[in-house]
Amino acid sequence: MQRTTRTTTSQSTAGGAGSPASVSGNISPVACRKCKSTQIVASKKGYSFSRMFKTLGWMALLPLLVVIIGVFAAQFMLMNMMSGGNGVGISEGLVAIIAIICWISISLSLPVGILVGFIGRNELVNGCMNCGFKWTPGKKK
Repeated sequence: MQRTTRTTTSQSTAGGAGSPASVSGNISPVACRKCKSTQIVASKKGYSFSRMFKTLGWMALLPLLVVIIGVFAAQFMLMNMMSGGNGVGISEGLVAIIAIICWISISLSLPVGILVGFIGRNELVNGCMNCGFKWTPGKKK
């Protein structure tokens, strides 16, 4: 049985891992874009409640707009029917289509809103501990 040994070189402890003394001259430390501080923290974005509520708002607004447009279309059909046209079958079909679109939108708004909140939750965000400015880091080429 042979025994192998590993030797490691110790790093200088002059300034620690994050100090400017340990950064080589070729690589610059990350600095804040506003205050130029080097006290930067990277963290994940997390769940986006604002995206969820925006999606819920738009999916609730869509049926409202469809109903308003449908009311004006039904009034137009009624006016057409009173002037001698035959618009009874069209108006019933229009009401059924509007009801189906509203039902689909309202029933899917909560699940879709919850899922939209998860978009981008694993993205990294840099934050300055000095001024509080937050930004997304650029990707390496």
